[in-house]
Amino acid sequence: MRLVLVKYDPETGANAVVIKGDMNEVVRQKAIAALKDEWKPESKDFMIMGDFVEFEYELPLTPEQYEALSKYDMRKEGKVAVVKVPYFVITFPKYAYQGSPYVVYLVAPYLDEEKLEELKEMAEQVSEEASKPPE
Repeated sequence: MRLVLVKYDPETGANAVVIKGDMNEVVRQKAIAALKDEWKPESKDFMIMGDFVEFEYELPLTPEQYEALSKYDMRKEGKVAVVKVPYFVITFPKYAYQGSPYVVYLVAPYLDEEKLEELKEMAEQVSEEASKPPE
């Protein structure tokens, strides 16, 4: 399966690569590597979360789009197809102090370049939300 692996670092921005592999295994391996090489135990936080994101595609879909998107939960809403796609987020503070910005890894199926850019923006939003102090 083609996947996108986004790393968002608050100091350097978002970087994305397209890779092949099993999503669960890629998440597992990336989490192990991040724990070993980047996470600071003094910061306490290290989270892995999974959820779904919805993307819209103008109808009609091309045969290639349909083949790629039909693997996921897809529905028609008016003149668009809405596709529900799974993703995982790995997040942890960049530094071991309260209020530290958060590093985010986001793993999701690769659909196209436009959606890849949306996933990079999503990783940045996750980092900003995680960095906010609790209310």
